[in-house]
Amino acid sequence: MADLFNILKITVGAEKLCARVLVNPGMPLRTSEDIEATARVYYLAPAIAKHLCLGDTGREFQECMGDTELPHLLEHLSVEIMNETGLAGKVSCGRTRQVPGDERLFDVELSCPDDALTVGALSSAAFMMEWAFLHAQAPAPDFPGTVAALRKLALNLRGEEDDEPEAADAEADTDEPAADEPAAPAPEPAPEPVFEPAPAPEPQPAPQPEPQRGRAADPDAARKRAKMAGHAPAKRIADVFGSVFGGTAASSNDTDGR
Repeated sequence: MADLFNILKITVGAEKLCARVLVNPGMPLRTSEDIEATARVYYLAPAIAKHLCLGDTGREFQECMGDTELPHLLEHLSVEIMNETGLAGKVSCGRTRQVPGDERLFDVELSCPDDALTVGALSSAAFMMEWAFLHAQAPAPDFPGTVAALRKLALNLRGEEDDEPEAADAEADTDEPAADEPAAPAPEPAPEPVFEPAPAPEPQPAPQPEPQRGRAADPDAARKRAKMAGHAPAKRIADVFGSVFGGTAASSNDTDGR
C-alpha cells in the first residue's frame, strides 16, 4: 500500500524549513473525507484544536480542522510536537500553501529553531497521520514518548544535558531524608495504664425487723382476749342507752314518745 505522504524536498533557511509534500494519489485529500482518522489525530494531540489559524474560517484551527487539506493538518501536528519538546522557542508557527497546477502538491513551512528538531517533528507527524488514516488497527503511536525522544536527540546534538528527568527525580526524593540527616527518633510508647482493684465495701449490719404494731404488740392485748374467751352475754343496745338516759328503752309501739 502506498504511503499517505511523499516528502519530495526539504529546504532549510535561516528561520524556517520548507517541505514540498505530495498527497499520494488514491489517498484522501481533505480531512472531511475521513473524519474518523482526523479524530484519531486530534486524540493524539488535542492541543492542536486551540492553535491560532489565520486565513481560514476562524481564528482557531478547530474551526476548520473538520474540512481542510491533509498537509494543513500535518503542519499543525508538527508544530505541536515541537511545542511539546520545550525547545521550539517562544513562538512556533507554520504555513501551508498549495502549489499551483497540482491539487495534491503543497509547500509546508515550519519555524526552524533547530534543524534536527524541525525535521524530526515533521517526520514524526507524518508517521502519526499515516497510522491514523491507513493503519488504525495497529497500536497507536506513543505521542509523549515521541516528544521525549525528540527532545533528547536535539539536546544531544547540541551537546547539552536534559535536566528534566533529574528534576523529576529530585521531586521524587523530597519525601525521603538525606543520607547525612539523622533520622527522627521514634516516639516513645505511651505508658500502659495501671488498673488497681477497688476496695471491697465494708460489711453493713443486717437490718433489724421493726416491732409489729397492732394487738400483738400491746402487752395488755393477751389479757383482754383471755377475758373475752368466756363469751359473756352481750348487753342489749336498749340497756346501754337506758343506762345513759336513766330508763329503759321505749316500746316500738309507743308512737307518742312519752
